[in-house]
Amino acid sequence: MKQIDTGILPKSQIQFFSRSVLAKRLYYNVICSGHFFCDNNYHLIRESYDSILLILVRDGAFTFRDNNGDFVTAQKNTMVILNCYEPHEYYTDDYTEFLWMHIDGANSREFCSEIINLNGNLVKGPVFGKAERLFLKIYNAFEENEGEISSLIYRILIELLSSNTTENNNKSVLAIAKAKEYITDHLDEEITTQSLADMLHISATHLSRLFRQHTGFSPYDYVIAERINKAKEYLLTTDKSITDIAYLTGFNSQANFIYSFKNHERISPGRFRKLKF
Repeated sequence: MKQIDTGILPKSQIQFFSRSVLAKRLYYNVICSGHFFCDNNYHLIRESYDSILLILVRDGAFTFRDNNGDFVTAQKNTMVILNCYEPHEYYTDDYTEFLWMHIDGANSREFCSEIINLNGNLVKGPVFGKAERLFLKIYNAFEENEGEISSLIYRILIELLSSNTTENNNKSVLAIAKAKEYITDHLDEEITTQSLADMLHISATHLSRLFRQHTGFSPYDYVIAERINKAKEYLLTTDKSITDIAYLTGFNSQANFIYSFKNHERISPGRFRKLKF
């Protein structure tokens, strides 16, 4: 581990926090936080520090190495999220002021990876205002109990995960809505990610990214989930055979249908049909 602490000006502050056994096991936590004023000598390179780092840039410019290994500069009124479980590096070229906090707990690492994969490391634009307010609530919430702090951290992670700061957001929503409508109307037919992408005149890779961003599913997983849900309706409201239901919902065989149903529901179609609702 290499860490260069020069460049942090004297008025900067840092604080560490004690966490209960329960909080470490179940909650989201703040490990440490700070308010830094830095000059052009501040530069940190670190192999890992098991946490997620949130940085709120108040003045100047904060440069970091992003998830692709490229250097990106965050300007005033932007937020940065970094996965510090992995190697990371950041620095300032001139006078810069920023607030920061390291958080961990629960599934924060998975949250961070998903946020970065979908939206990148930099938070700006329309979503920044709400993210900033949540950040400041967390930063100033240390007189609150651990459960309330955990709830605030969860809210900001959800906000960062669901944000889409691109100008094409409305087009993306319409594209996904069209794809979902097509899937619903053609469940008994072969549906592939490529065929959906061709219909929308976009690449399969772009469609997959949009689908995960707006639904939480890959296109393939969404199709399977919709087929299973339709199969449940048939099982509970009709006397159709398992084989007929399999083909009506787009499965190519009864065996494949039963396998997929059990994989999703942890119960066979036959047993599901006998359940009382």
